[in-house]
Amino acid sequence: VNIHTTYRQNGWSPNDGIIYSHVKLGGYSGEEFLTWLHGLLDVMNPYPGPHSVLILDNCWIHHVEGVEELCVARCVFV
Repeated sequence: VNIHTTYRQNGWSPNDGIIYSHVKLGGYSGEEFLTWLHGLLDVMNPYPGPHSVLILDNCWIHHVEGVEELCVARCVFV
């Protein structure tokens, strides 16, 4: 991760900066990802508001049970 990424003027879309971070040593398990997701969803808005779209890649922890349910409950579009 490079913190200077948020200061770029060029890119695919406008960037309002970092809205949530959780720094830890080592990798994430599925349970740790869900904990991180809870914190992130606390600062996200219901869709279609700003900060309401969450983009995840195909990493296995992004597909653990509970991710989609948490997002739907918070009206965040995945």
